[in-house]
Amino acid sequence: MNQDESAAGVDSWFNLAGTNPFSRILGFTVLASFLNPTNRDTSYIASGGWMLILGTLLEVGRRFCQWLYERFDIFQYSLTASFDEGDPAYEWIILFLTDKKLWKRSRFFHVTARTSARKWGVKTGPPRMAEHVDCVPTYEAPQLFQWKGYWAEIKRDAPSLMFSEEKGSHWSRKIFLTIYSKDVNALSALLEDARQLYLEVSQPNVIIRTADKGGRMGYDESMWLESKAKPRRALSSIILQEGVMQSILEDAREFIDSEEWYTLAGIPYRRGYLLHGPPGTGKSSTIYGIAGELGLEIYSLSLASQYVDDSFLQRSVSAIPKQAIFLIEDIDCAFPSREELNEMDEMPHYGPFPRKTKSGRPMSQVTLSGLLNVLDGVGSDEGKIFFATTNYVENLDPALLRPGRIDRKIQYYLATKTQAEALFIKFYPASLTTLSSELSASPSGPNVVLEKSPMVMNISERQAALVELAKEFASHVPEHEFSTAELQGYLLMWKKSPESAVSGVSEWVEVERKERKERLEREEERKQQLKEKREAQEAERLQGSLTRIGGTVVIAPPVADDASVSTVVNGEHATGNTANASPASTEASTATEQTISAARDSSTTLQVSAS
Repeated sequence: MNQDESAAGVDSWFNLAGTNPFSRILGFTVLASFLNPTNRDTSYIASGGWMLILGTLLEVGRRFCQWLYERFDIFQYSLTASFDEGDPAYEWIILFLTDKKLWKRSRFFHVTARTSARKWGVKTGPPRMAEHVDCVPTYEAPQLFQWKGYWAEIKRDAPSLMFSEEKGSHWSRKIFLTIYSKDVNALSALLEDARQLYLEVSQPNVIIRTADKGGRMGYDESMWLESKAKPRRALSSIILQEGVMQSILEDAREFIDSEEWYTLAGIPYRRGYLLHGPPGTGKSSTIYGIAGELGLEIYSLSLASQYVDDSFLQRSVSAIPKQAIFLIEDIDCAFPSREELNEMDEMPHYGPFPRKTKSGRPMSQVTLSGLLNVLDGVGSDEGKIFFATTNYVENLDPALLRPGRIDRKIQYYLATKTQAEALFIKFYPASLTTLSSELSASPSGPNVVLEKSPMVMNISERQAALVELAKEFASHVPEHEFSTAELQGYLLMWKKSPESAVSGVSEWVEVERKERKERLEREEERKQQLKEKREAQEAERLQGSLTRIGGTVVIAPPVADDASVSTVVNGEHATGNTANASPASTEASTATEQTISAARDSSTTLQVSAS
């Protein structure tokens, strides 16, 4: 087809548009006369113009159809929900897919060695291999399945960089659940089934979640990405002083059931507990046991982590669901004491690395104000139970201990004789313990070999014998001197020989006392060395301050608190009274008065003499 024929075709088309009544009505005549080519040079321009008009009309039609589709449900045939990794609902769906055995149609798996971390792996291969390997389907390819007569589809996307006001830029993974129905109740019912299945599977365990900024990708994926499932612990296995566990449990259960009362009374719906006392007395075990008894998940956060600051603390606590336990262990370690703060003020700090105390312990990035705002500030969340533990309650700021932040303070003590007896009975159940009296000697020469005889004692008789052994064991344990953890460590050495545990406990007590005394002596020696080092540094600083006035610093023996600090400046003695001193000595004494007065609180006397 040559150019003449093409131009003739375009001319005929425009002429047809001009003679068509419909085109005249729409005003196409004027447009056609404008675009009607009069020569071959303008034919391409006319064709391009009509293509532009046609494309515009198609785009307008497409947007109009999309507008109709978004606003009228007659075109909708499915519902889609998304779940973020790290959110509890994400695990509901993963467990639901595993239970429905959708992984059998999956072709991609992520394989890792089995740990205590919860990964929802599937059991494949021989049982021996399944005990050591976690095989987790990726679900990156769409999986179609049927649930209660509805067709549904599941797909997990690849990690992508996203931005949100709460987290900023972060890497995120999502699972998309699509159910082919217009009934929202069907989607809600599926989610409820997934939640109930999760609660049923998790009931024998206590779920412990830890905050992790790095995540698996090395970026800020989620606040509570890591989770572990540990078997529930019976409350009877936690040996505390009488009434302590039951009191905390009843108080927590009452709080959970009183949400409506808190709302009507206008009181913030939250509860805080502080468990304080010597290490090894059962503080963490108490929280673990209560979580298992009440079916609550534990969200544990360490304030000593260098990536945890006020902002991260606020975001992580906001991500904790209602009726869960928020736990901060050793809360006193997050904030240095006043002595450490004074030491840090004297130490220069350079670079982006966190500051450290003189003992080498890094200082937390969380401020006391930030923690208080999370507990009961304007932006604090409700419906959570807050637990904190500490070994040194005296190191905590009084502002942290006031009601509304810490509602109950429970003190733990070292083990009593009653606790020692209960711990012994727990360690040696009658059904699993064999006493030495049940073993008979067989004549085999000078070396006697002990062999087990048939049931000499029944369960009740053995239980009575073990109770007597427990009382004898407790009689050798001093009151309030050892923790239950220390007693448990000793019994672990004799877990199959209760008689040996009883006979050796007195010797163990003496050895422990001796080692404890040696540790205290080493600690006192270390403190004395640190004290002498600080005094030497103080003297060196004073010497530097007095260099410009020609004075020197002499460490003198300790003096009484009411004795004055003797100074010699320019050959004249001064005791703090400058009325009769010469102008030169008066000026020098005044210049050093503030520096020397700091030494009055020390155990040594600083004397300034002429050089």
